[in-house]
Amino acid sequence: MLLTLVFGSMPISSILAQEKFVYWPDAQYDPTIPTVEAVLGYAPGDRITWHRDVIRYFEALAAAAPERMVITEYARSWENRELILAVVSAPENIANLDAIKSNMQRLADPRITDEDDAAQIIESQAAVTWLSYGVHGNEISSTDAAMLTAYHLLASQNDARVADIMANTVVVIDPMQNPDGRDRFIHNFEIAEGLVPDSDRLAAEHDEPWPGGRTNHYLFDMNRDWFIQTQPETQGRTAAMLQWYPVAYVDAHEMGSDGTYFFAPEAIPYNPHLAEDQRASLQLFGRNNARYFDMYGFDYFTREVYDAFY
Repeated sequence: MLLTLVFGSMPISSILAQEKFVYWPDAQYDPTIPTVEAVLGYAPGDRITWHRDVIRYFEALAAAAPERMVITEYARSWENRELILAVVSAPENIANLDAIKSNMQRLADPRITDEDDAAQIIESQAAVTWLSYGVHGNEISSTDAAMLTAYHLLASQNDARVADIMANTVVVIDPMQNPDGRDRFIHNFEIAEGLVPDSDRLAAEHDEPWPGGRTNHYLFDMNRDWFIQTQPETQGRTAAMLQWYPVAYVDAHEMGSDGTYFFAPEAIPYNPHLAEDQRASLQLFGRNNARYFDMYGFDYFTREVYDAFY
């Protein structure tokens, strides 16, 4: 199970006191895969990455490992920023993406696929998992987590977990669902920041002016647009998902600096159209997340807020 690390704000003294940042314990990385710092000139988290530079970093990863990553554009925002998918997997899976997508579409439609054919597909091909980041543009760390996740999958060496992920799954990374909101947030932040970072929540750099970066160009909260389908970003994403039919979908957000981390299962009420096996899967994913959070001592909560009705 991929673990996405999201970093909350902390006092400057605490940041300076930390040892060198380690993304994953005891990881060994291939030096031919470019780091964020090598491409963008700063370490992850030191600056907020603009949309154009996120695209630039993913293009650098794809250029370094074209047999293991491909990039496709699935939509344009109202402000004409491209939205991309970075597809990461083992070379044999990347070479077979059209067949994998076709099989996932067949698997999703029992009218054309009987049980024997479905079982054969499940047994023989890589599963598709989908990781989405940053539907709220002012939840900035999730897109940085997308860049680090892609780097980790491509650069890790001698890691049995990563090898298993690459061999047996196709990982679809949507690094930035709301580029217009994100760049609006970064613009407001950069004109308000001082020479030295200020962790005080009352500082100008943390005083986000209206309309903020949560929404897209027309101020839609696209986390509420899934069933209405009014925005080009959502429409493009949904069309892409109906090509891939992922078996697991992760929507990575950012918590506030004074909160811990939330993941499923959600609070009551649940949407009545959620099937029992879907709710059981949420329990499964939540318990697996909790296992890793417990291992590394990260605080979290479930079920208290954030219902699954909408």
